[in-house]
Amino acid sequence: MNLQNSNEEMLLANKTPQYTTKLETLKAQLPPMLVDFQKYYVLYNQNATNDVNGQMLESIKGNLTTLSNELFTLSNAVKLDVNKMNSQLVDLNALIKKEKERNTTLKVKLGIVENKNNASNEMISNYKQHYNYGYLRNWGLFLSIIVAVFAIAKVFKKNQIITAPIKN
Repeated sequence: MNLQNSNEEMLLANKTPQYTTKLETLKAQLPPMLVDFQKYYVLYNQNATNDVNGQMLESIKGNLTTLSNELFTLSNAVKLDVNKMNSQLVDLNALIKKEKERNTTLKVKLGIVENKNNASNEMISNYKQHYNYGYLRNWGLFLSIIVAVFAIAKVFKKNQIITAPIKN
């Protein structure tokens, strides 16, 4: 990871308070808008000829639409940042795995086992290799048994046809 990526990570981490404050602002604006919307909706439906109530209702609808759009934009921005962070974490995880493999090969070459904890990590790594080897060996054995059974069955079927007595 280079310096630019670490700066992006810090910027993403610093955006969290901005997102929180914007969300809190939108959350605080919604209840009064809904109360006004209910009030002017009822007043407009009771007296549809009053233009002031209709204008206020349309104004509040516009405000609610704007609020909804801001919330959608905020949601998309958060999703985008989460996706960026996830991709960065995947990259970091791949780098960590690569370095762990490199570290184990270097330790094997040098013959270094520093302490019990390190030795147990090495043993876990060895057991994983042994397990994978045994797993592949078992599958190979299973497939070879199936092939052998089919080959034996085919040979005995041919012998039955050849050795069948001829009836007059």
